[in-house]
Amino acid sequence: MRQARLAMLELRKNFPTESFEIVGITTEGDRDRTSVLSSFGGRGVFIKEIERALLEGEIDMAVHSAKDMPTELPEGLEIGAALRRAAHEDTIVTCGSGRIRTIGTGSARRAAQIKGMYPQAEIKPIRGNIETRLEKIKSGEYDAVIIAKAAIERLEIQDRSIRVTVLEDFVSAAGQGIIAVEVRKNSMGGFMDALNDKDTMAALKAERAFLRAAGGGCHAPIGAYARVSGEKIIMETMLERDGRIIINEGEGTDPEELGRRMYLESSGK
Repeated sequence: MRQARLAMLELRKNFPTESFEIVGITTEGDRDRTSVLSSFGGRGVFIKEIERALLEGEIDMAVHSAKDMPTELPEGLEIGAALRRAAHEDTIVTCGSGRIRTIGTGSARRAAQIKGMYPQAEIKPIRGNIETRLEKIKSGEYDAVIIAKAAIERLEIQDRSIRVTVLEDFVSAAGQGIIAVEVRKNSMGGFMDALNDKDTMAALKAERAFLRAAGGGCHAPIGAYARVSGEKIIMETMLERDGRIIINEGEGTDPEELGRRMYLESSGK
């Protein structure tokens, strides 16, 4: 909902005479906050009901965390805009300065990378919204949780009882920190033009191309981060191959080609 409000603020700023309304839709991922995501549908569980409403004309735009979106969208839908990217990094959040024995995350990517930093720690699955996860470390159920920096900033969390440390060496999830607006194909053109940040969209296309080439969802140990620098797109990727974490860097000008090439290089194909 916070992300939807951010999108609506941008629309109102650019179209002050238009009327916009947020329609809240509860998804399967929202309803089931205990099961491991891979056990009941994975990445798409946060958007399927919203996409149905979009296809049936109940809503005109769907606001998502880009990293929640499957690489293949339903026929008739497309990503119309990507808002300017917020922080892409991951953070590890702790309460106190004790030894870290248990770390909560539901992401195979995060688990694979954090294990190298805390080899003796137990990685435990965790579900729930940000506030729920923070309560779990305050209660001692976990010693640490991994949370996207963008989520902490967007929710304006300023809790002095917790310590937030940015994981500088992590490769983030494809689309992390990006708010994507999904629409019916060839619709809402003027609105999308106003919302879209071209550099962010180019980065998102490269990251999603890498993910698509790998055939990976949010439960695969895979990450991709791209940024635009002048005429080039600079990209960093990670995936697990033969039990090892492979980190690769590259650059190009065509986002789709770059993402595919980075996967082929990383996978050894």
